[in-house]
Amino acid sequence: MARIFNIYFTYKDVTFHAVVSVRNTPFFTEYTLNNIQEDLLCLLPGNKIVSRLPGELFFQHTSVLHASPLMKNIINAVKEHEHTLEA
Repeated sequence: MARIFNIYFTYKDVTFHAVVSVRNTPFFTEYTLNNIQEDLLCLLPGNKIVSRLPGELFFQHTSVLHASPLMKNIINAVKEHEHTLEA
């Protein structure tokens, strides 16, 4: 069963939001960004974030080392949401 939640993040001192859908597979957890502003989506390598281990999130087809500030802010927002579920 898929989960869906909202995230809020800042980029260039402006707050944005996205709807995130979560899909679990035997190999990884996939977070898909939906309803994100088109101009922000153009700055990302795609709309999928992958997690192979808890707390390890990265944009699909991108290394964590090459994450832009926007990518890091989105990943942190997803991590914060997931952390609140654990508490």
